[in-house]
Amino acid sequence: MTKLNKFQERMAAKTQGVAQRAEAAAAARADGSARPIATMPGQLGAFRLEAQEYQRRIDALEAQLADAMRSGGQGLDIPVDKLHEVPGRRRYMAPEKYAELRENLKHNKLINPVVVLPRADAEWDVWSGHHRWDAHKDNGKPTVRCVLGNVESEIEAADGAFIANLMQSDLTDFEKYQGIKNYQSNHPDFSQTEIAENLGLAKQQVNLLLAFDRLPADALAVVDLHKAILGATAAGDLATLTESGKAARVVEAVKLLAEGKFDQARAVKYAGASDEKPKQAAQAESFKIKTGRAVWCDVRRAKNVMRIEFKTEAQAEAAQEAIRLHLESLAKADTSETSDSNS
Repeated sequence: MTKLNKFQERMAAKTQGVAQRAEAAAAARADGSARPIATMPGQLGAFRLEAQEYQRRIDALEAQLADAMRSGGQGLDIPVDKLHEVPGRRRYMAPEKYAELRENLKHNKLINPVVVLPRADAEWDVWSGHHRWDAHKDNGKPTVRCVLGNVESEIEAADGAFIANLMQSDLTDFEKYQGIKNYQSNHPDFSQTEIAENLGLAKQQVNLLLAFDRLPADALAVVDLHKAILGATAAGDLATLTESGKAARVVEAVKLLAEGKFDQARAVKYAGASDEKPKQAAQAESFKIKTGRAVWCDVRRAKNVMRIEFKTEAQAEAAQEAIRLHLESLAKADTSETSDSNS
């Protein structure tokens, strides 16, 4: 018989004596259950049958596990509703890519089985292959081909899933950040340098990915729902703006990014802009000089700038001297008034 590793031994230990525990628990609730069998001997008989059925399920799990181990990795078909997701192990897949996967598996055999780990309740946790599992459910298939993972602890399972996903080129920066945070939590004594070495990443890359940690919580919540919208470089820029007092604008920028109204560069620019509203441009004044119904010239003024537009160059030349003389007279008058006021 194949030797079980420590994790599998612990799973077996959790299920050991299930029949006896179920029988004892059932007997303890005999006075509070509404059952068609009224006599105590009849109730105990029913409880024994219930416990035996539960034990049968555990035995079946152990047999499946042993068969899978002997199969040399060929796997076994498991009902899709007997698989469970563990938070943090699923990686992001773009909707269009998932649609391609689902359509492919609708017509073709699954080449890479889903990797699972046994649970104490005779069912299974998905270690990797969540989207293949999803595709089978969406395609109405009752089972999916699975193989058993080989780990000795929950921490090893979490680390293994993250490292496997980390090798995927389409893993988003935000998912890498989440994985590193989980890895830190599982290994609190590791320095960032040790974490980078263990994950096969440069320390600078780890530092850059951890920039997500410095974003406002509301911004992180938006990115968590739309994992592909923000890369680590833009996250670092937004984190710096957050620390400079622009947290509210960062949150607003990330929301607009999620709505598709901004790209990352524009989101950073928006977050860094001043909160002051731009001053309204001065209202221009204009009037037209006409000869009869025809416009002779068009005059426009905004603040201290005046523009006169004539229909022809000859008209402009003819008016230029008159305008010069008039402006000179205005200047002399203004100079006289200034001198009188200073006397």
